[in-house]
Amino acid sequence: MHFRITILGCSSAIPTKDRFPTSQIVDYSDQFFLLDCAEGTQMQLRRYHFSFQRIGHIFISHMHSDHFLGLPGLLSTMDLLGRKTPLHLYAPSEVIVFIRQYKQMTHTPSHYEL
Repeated sequence: MHFRITILGCSSAIPTKDRFPTSQIVDYSDQFFLLDCAEGTQMQLRRYHFSFQRIGHIFISHMHSDHFLGLPGLLSTMDLLGRKTPLHLYAPSEVIVFIRQYKQMTHTPSHYEL
C-alpha cells in the first residue's frame, strides 16, 4: 500500500508562468483522486505523466473559479480519449449544474457515467 500526493498547481486565482492555480492528485494504492481542477490541470497531468483514464474520483472543494474551471476541458478530453469507466464527481451542486449545462450547450457526448 502506498500514498503519494502530487501538487499540480498551488498558485492563487491568477496563473503565473511558473505556477498554476490549485489542483492536486492523490495516488492511494493505485487509486487516483483529483482534488480541485483549475485551468492548466490537464497540462500538469501530462507533465507528471498521469493517465487521465486512471482518475476515478474528482473532488471540487468550493465554487471559486480557480478550483473548477479546468473541469469541462478535462471531462471532454477523457471522452475523446475513449473513457468508458464511471467517474465519481464530488462537488457543490452548482458545479454539477454547471457541468450539465456545459455538456448540453456544447453538445458534448459522454461515453462514461459521471
